[in-house]
This record gives sequence, C-alpha cells and structure tokens, in this order.
Amino acid sequence: MAVSKLSPLTQLFVKISNCLSEDDVRNLRAILVQDGIGLANLEQATPLEVFNMLEDNNKIGKGDLQLFVQVLRDLGKTKLAEEAEQLEQDQRNELEEKQTTITDTEVHKVQTNERDQQEILKKKEMKKRQHQLFIQQTRDWAFIICISFFILILAVRVSNERSRQPQASSTVITIEVLENSVESLPCFVTVTTVTADLTGGKVAPQIEVTSPRGKTTLIQTTAHTSPPLEAKKGQTSRVSRVWGAEWRPQESGKHTLGACMGGRKDLCSLTVTVDVGSNNPIMSLGQKGSQQGQFDSPVGVAVRGDRLYVADTYNNRVQVFDLSGKFCHSFPTDLPVGLAVQTDGTIVVNSGKEVKKFSPSGELLHKFPLGDYWSDPLCIRLNGLAVQRDGRVVVADGDKHSIFLFETDGTLVKQVRGQGEGDGQFDWPCFVCVDKEDNIIVADSLNHRVQVFDRNLNFKHKFGQKGRQPQDMWDPSGVSTDSMGNIVLANSGELFTNLGGAEHGKKLQVFRPDGTWVSTISSDGDKLNVPFGVAVTEDGHVFVADYGDHCIRKYRYI
Repeated sequence: MAVSKLSPLTQLFVKISNCLSEDDVRNLRAILVQDGIGLANLEQATPLEVFNMLEDNNKIGKGDLQLFVQVLRDLGKTKLAEEAEQLEQDQRNELEEKQTTITDTEVHKVQTNERDQQEILKKKEMKKRQHQLFIQQTRDWAFIICISFFILILAVRVSNERSRQPQASSTVITIEVLENSVESLPCFVTVTTVTADLTGGKVAPQIEVTSPRGKTTLIQTTAHTSPPLEAKKGQTSRVSRVWGAEWRPQESGKHTLGACMGGRKDLCSLTVTVDVGSNNPIMSLGQKGSQQGQFDSPVGVAVRGDRLYVADTYNNRVQVFDLSGKFCHSFPTDLPVGLAVQTDGTIVVNSGKEVKKFSPSGELLHKFPLGDYWSDPLCIRLNGLAVQRDGRVVVADGDKHSIFLFETDGTLVKQVRGQGEGDGQFDWPCFVCVDKEDNIIVADSLNHRVQVFDRNLNFKHKFGQKGRQPQDMWDPSGVSTDSMGNIVLANSGELFTNLGGAEHGKKLQVFRPDGTWVSTISSDGDKLNVPFGVAVTEDGHVFVADYGDHCIRKYRYI
C-alpha cells in the first residue's frame, strides 16, 4: 500500500498491520483485553486503528514502546519486536539531543536580551528624528494636496467636454455561455461583435475570465462567421460577427466573463457572471458489506466494453456490473488487488501472491506465482496490474520499488527497479496501466509523479510534482488511459484521515499524453476519501474505487 512520507513510528504501524494475519489480529485483540487495556470498539478495530488507539490513550508513545514490543513478542513477531525496540532507542536518543539544544537556546536568549536593550536606546533616538521629519513632511503634503485638487478640477472639466462629443455604440461586444458550466468539463462561449469597423474583423477578441479566487485567465477565440462587409448599392450592411471558444473552468463557484480586443478592455458594457457547478459523481455504487453490490475495501477496477469489474479485496471476490451499476455476477478469488481485462474477455487478477487468469464467467484458466520476485509474499499490498495487447502482464511492487514485465505464462521478461528520483527509479509505484500503443504508465506514488515507458519497459518521459495546486500531484495511485491517449489519475492525498476532498490532495486529474495538465475533478459535493483504482469508459466517464468509503464512484471527465 502506498503511503506518504510518514513518521518512523507510523511507518512501523503500517508495516505491521499489513503483515498480520486474521489469526494474528484476533490474538492481538485478545492480548490487549487480557492485559486490561480498556480501548473502546476494540473488537471492530483494524490493527492500524488499534495501534493508533494505543498511542492516543498514551499506552505507547515516542520513546516508550515497551507495551508495543511485548505484544509483538506475545504474537511471535520477534523480528518486528526488535525493530520496535530499535525505534524506541532511536526516539530516546532524539529526545536527549533536543534537551541539549534547549539549554543552548537559553544561553542564546540571555545574549539576545542584552542586544535588545541596546536596540531600545537606538529606537528612542530614531523616534525623536522621525518626529522632526513628520513635521516637515506634513508641510510638504499640505502643498501637494492643494496642487492635486487643482489638477482634479481640470480633469473633470476635460471629461465633461469629451462626454459632449459623439460616441460609438456603448455595447460593441456581447458574451453568451451556451450550456451549463461544470468544474473541469468543457463548455462553449460565443462573443458577438456588433460594430462594423471594430479592428476591421482582423483581430479576434479574447475572453477574460476571473475565478472566485480572483485569478484572471485569457481565452483566445476563433471566428465562426465571416468578417463584416461594406454595403453596396441596394444592400444592407452586415455589421456583426460571431467568435467562439471552449472554456474549461477549473473550480466551482461564480466566475466573471468579460472581453478585450486589440488591447482594449472596455468593449463589454456588461460582464457575464457564470455560476460553475461542482463535478460530482453521476453515480455512487455500493457500501460496506458482503452482499451483492456491496464492498469491503475495493482496490482495483477495470472496464471492457459494457462491463465494469471490481476487485472486492477483503470480500475475496471479483464483482461484475454493467456500466449503469446493475449487478451481473461475481466469482471468488483470494484477496484480489489489481485487475485488467484482455480483448478476448479474459480477466487477469493480481492477488498479491500470484497472477490468475479467469474466463469471462469466472472459471480459473491459468495462474503463475509471484513469490520468486515478490519482496514479501506474506504481506498484502495495494499494487496494480495491467495487460498488453499480446497478453504480457505488467505488475507493480511498491515495497521493492519495482515494475515487472512477464510473458503470458509467467516468465519474467524484465524488471525495472531502484528507489530514488532518477529516470526509471521509483518510490512506492503502486498502480500501472497501458495505453493503446502498449506504453506502460506508472503512478510513482511517493515521488508524486507519473513515469512513462515503452512496451518493453524502456524509459520515455515523466511529469508531475507534489503540491496543493490543481495541477500538482499528491500520492498518485490509480491510473488509466483512454483511446485519445489522455491519462486519468487518482490522487490519494493525506492518508489516515477521515477528511476527504481536493484540499487534502484527494482528487482526480486528467493529463494529455505528453503530461500537459487538462483538468482536476475535486467533487466538492461528494468528496473522495481514499481513491485507488480508476478505469475509463469509451463515452468519457471514469470509475473510481474508493477504498475508504467502500464504494465505486462514476464521473464525467471529458
């Protein structure tokens, strides 16, 4: 599972949680109850929630992990217990170093106080000089005000003279938005010029858009009718011309639209205010449970034709729906994580320990193990899978910072690996996909970027950086491409928080094949919690597996 750059203690919590079996979890709860640790909702808590509860109740803390170490030893996790003891010693050393720093700081404060006394004396002298300067400046300002008042009277007279002169039509441009405006989706705007001699029809007007946050953007228009014509004898002059442009608002709320042409910004007598709506899901499918159409921490999704496939991870099954969300059928498989569907309908699933291939009805056709390449097959990680047109399988291993390429029978073709920020290096690559040319696209999660390789895993290019702006990435996870090469990316953002939405980095993004940012879906009305796998449809929609909310959401993205 891809995580952000967390504290060493939280990283240890995540590692231990992922490595505990169901029996280990039950024993953990039993040990804590037997030891008299009175934590609320202990029976329903996940291992990570139990560890966080111990920390919140001061049972364990920085430099004090004895209870934690003893529980791990009782569970027979000696190696993990030793890691916890080493972390405890490191934290104690860190606290001792901070204490030494505090002593040095106190000495520095005494020296600073002496300098402050000297500064006070200097400031008193400075105030005396400033008072003298103020008296002089007051006299100067009185003179300037008198001159300014005289100039203002002259300007009013000149303005009144100009207003008496004949004026051109006050409204030379009108603006119209032809459809409802929704965040991240394109809409069409027309600009109509109604003055024949306005730049002679040679200069296209620009649309000036001001967002709710005050950011101004200029959009260039293109002509939709011919230039104005001079009237001949017996004809009526045509003096209007229509221009148009595509506008893709990047946030919801009230936007103001004006127009400018040839350097002039006074061409619209009235601006247009457009209330842009939030791009909320058009469908939300499922809730936590084990019945048909319910999910338990879904991770991967795939679309092939008119079918949606969901890796219902902790229900140990794959569920199949039509694109309207109607349940079709399901079939069992152990802890499915990533999945993809070949052109012939074969369903390929990554269980974390092996790759399995199923018929469209769910019959197991073939499988091959990942144990020889996987860093720790006993741990379940949320890593993705993709299939090329010839059936070769691409698998991500976040913990090993690697991407594997296998033949259809499981023979390893190539491995690209190495933790780092260089080309072809990774930091928790968790999801992959392939485009129509079989290029391999990797969500390099903790490097907060996307890397693109050719079909044989040779590096091509990369894009993305961490940040809070709409175009920035924050722990990218699920990734998918459409027939035009657009890349749709899910960002998990801040983990281990119940706060959703783009302000916490949880969002969808659309990029061109070269990495140019197109739009961001923030979904303010129904915020994403922990988005993982994504899959696009042929009609411009994207399905998102929300691991935290145990559901599948469907959005329009183009």
